[in-house]
Amino acid sequence: MRRTSPLLQQPDPLAQAAWVETYLQHLAVERRYSPHTLKACGRDLHALPTPLGTVSLAQLKAALATRHAQGLSARSLARMASSWRGFFAYVHDQGWLAHNPCLGLKTPKAGKALPKAISVDTLAALLAQPWSTCFELAQAHMLVQFLYCTGLRIAEALSVQLGVHWQPGAQALRVQGKGNKTRLVPVIQTLNVSLDAFLQRRAAHLSSLGLPASCPVGAPAPLWLGRKGGALGVRQAQLDLARLGQLHGMEHALHPHMLRHSFGSHVLQSTQNLRAVQELLGHASIASTQVYTALDFAHLSAVYDKAFPRA
Repeated sequence: MRRTSPLLQQPDPLAQAAWVETYLQHLAVERRYSPHTLKACGRDLHALPTPLGTVSLAQLKAALATRHAQGLSARSLARMASSWRGFFAYVHDQGWLAHNPCLGLKTPKAGKALPKAISVDTLAALLAQPWSTCFELAQAHMLVQFLYCTGLRIAEALSVQLGVHWQPGAQALRVQGKGNKTRLVPVIQTLNVSLDAFLQRRAAHLSSLGLPASCPVGAPAPLWLGRKGGALGVRQAQLDLARLGQLHGMEHALHPHMLRHSFGSHVLQSTQNLRAVQELLGHASIASTQVYTALDFAHLSAVYDKAFPRA
């Protein structure tokens, strides 16, 4: 049975160039995919053989084989094939194609890489350092603590608005994650204390830029600031964290997602509660959380030796 969205305008079935744009609009409007996911999906779909109306399974397999020979990883191939499957299922469902050429399309299984985590001692040493007099580095220092104490994705952290998602002293932070799913994340007291100090530095920095230190009541204000006083972008945050880690002599480049992985692995090591870690990280499937069980086999082995009667 065909499903026709009232929010989308169907293209002429003969106008195949409009199929991709209509499908991407469907993902944005109805599936609420993030801009990054939409951009990646668009690249995958523009790599399809043409004309779309006569694409066969053999052509799709050949296209994947060509990209594999060009050095595309198994993970990238799997993502590309997934984009193709979703597109042709939608087109077939709308009745624009009589046959779905993706039926039977398989890709090499991508190995699951373990996330990189930072040791507790390394993070403790970094956070114990005094803040820089440079606002950007001081903010990066605060952002390290914020990401590590909450386990947020960098995009989630940078979307936090003062007075909307969090206010000084609040015990919980409301964030909107992947798929526009909202969850509450606890805010520990030590993080609140640091945030209070950071808000004072933030207000002084805004004043130095000739901007109001506080916004009108009810007006959204980004917690993290860019160079000109606006919202901090993801790329600039990544650069600031990498610079901070380099200045403090960290062995590996400091990346925001490493702090999320560190949060997940350290909480799991302390609690052995996989379901709680899943909720805190906002994983839709517990399979995404289970990768953290492989981060510290020595720790899990010690738990096993202590708990199992025959150990």
